[in-house]
Amino acid sequence: MAIIKNGILGGFSGKAGTVVGYTMNGKNCMRGLPERVAKYTEGEIKNTNKFKLVQDTLSMILPFIKNGFKNYYTPTGGMRGALSYNRKFAVAGEGPDFYIEPEKFMVTGGDLPGVEDAQFILESPKLLRVHWDAATPAGANAYDQAMLLAIDFKGQQAVYVNIGAFRSAGTEVVTLRDKLVGQSVHVYLGFVAKDRSRQSSSQYLGVLDQW
Repeated sequence: MAIIKNGILGGFSGKAGTVVGYTMNGKNCMRGLPERVAKYTEGEIKNTNKFKLVQDTLSMILPFIKNGFKNYYTPTGGMRGALSYNRKFAVAGEGPDFYIEPEKFMVTGGDLPGVEDAQFILESPKLLRVHWDAATPAGANAYDQAMLLAIDFKGQQAVYVNIGAFRSAGTEVVTLRDKLVGQSVHVYLGFVAKDRSRQSSSQYLGVLDQW
């Protein structure tokens, strides 16, 4: 972080982007950051590859993640929270062949109760329907709303319902894109509170595989 001296028209000290501010012989100076000479370690390369894998995946569903991870896992939640959580818990394999474990991947997070008996069916080649027990558990509200995601990790395609049907409805649908038809599509269900104060942790419902 750089510190501005003598107001906005003065010099600065510290790093700001790709430059460093400093004072020499009473004059305010800047220089570019030096290029890294040392090679990246194996651990650094692995962390970079994990980060890119998760970031690329979450970027497809950014509006969904902003709601699903609101104020969860990190102080700011949202994309940062989802990225931090999934990089730590949902990535498997050995570099450079990392992959996301669908069962551990989380797209909504929080302490709002989820639902029982959630399952999905394909009503037509493009219409995916999810059913769940519409009962309202303690700590939940009948007007909490569903968040539904269908995602193909390999093809990097996804569709979702950001703020959908009420918990009491017991069902929600999403229409699949052409590029998802015939692919391995993983299905997730979460809920956001009626007052938008919290979310449930997403439930992995399984994979719709090569139908």
